[in-house]
Amino acid sequence: MRRRDLPAASSIMTTFAVAAMALSPTPLPSGPDAMVRQAASAVTLALTEGEVHRQTVRMPLSDAMYAEKEEGFVADRALGWQGGPTETLRYLSPMAGRLLQEVRTAENTGGLPAKITEQVLLDFDGSSLLTAESPAGPLYDVQALLQANTDDYYLKTVKAIEEQFSDTPGKSPRLFLLVNPAWRDRGSWGMLGGKKAQELVLNRYETTFAMDQFIVRGQQVSLVKSWPLAWTVYLNAANGDAASEPIGTFAERPKYEEIDILLRS
Repeated sequence: MRRRDLPAASSIMTTFAVAAMALSPTPLPSGPDAMVRQAASAVTLALTEGEVHRQTVRMPLSDAMYAEKEEGFVADRALGWQGGPTETLRYLSPMAGRLLQEVRTAENTGGLPAKITEQVLLDFDGSSLLTAESPAGPLYDVQALLQANTDDYYLKTVKAIEEQFSDTPGKSPRLFLLVNPAWRDRGSWGMLGGKKAQELVLNRYETTFAMDQFIVRGQQVSLVKSWPLAWTVYLNAANGDAASEPIGTFAERPKYEEIDILLRS
């Protein structure tokens, strides 16, 4: 059910517009603040125009960890944080909090920001649950589960949050985000948990914003997605005063091998 004070989609026109935009490249954010704003815009659009209330969001943790490196190897490699999950949560938590404050679930807030609270779940996993309490009332609250991994505990946690918050029977759905989960696909769970994860999470939580950075053939590459735009691959500029160059778009998240082919073409 659509909430009354959210911007209504214009039926057929909106459907065609969203389909057309899905072929358009996603802009590359200019920095961390721009990235949070872009992610919030994508989450809001997916909620209000696409009625997608279960979403996955992936954000890089720091531009400092993407400093230029002389790697010189062919195999694809994701650039990542050097510390453990507890350390990454220290950076991710405030960034995710800003994201929730930027997301628009209601128009009538009186200009007041959402109140953000955090509940640490498993400290050694660096996982937590953020809640944004909307000034417009509980119907417009948002929750975000940060850094869930493939332990069965998190599938149970997702199911519990759905029952108690986002998909409570007899109530309007509310926005629930999985932010920087540890999994990528069914294979992340191995043979035993893959089927359950596919049914509960992978088939039901659409990626509405994602940004990853890699070293491919010694070159820095960015992969970015903002709903409803396409997954877009950028070849990062060699120096700070030149713009990064988009080299390809995909309807689905490309595999590393497909990015490699783009660089060799």
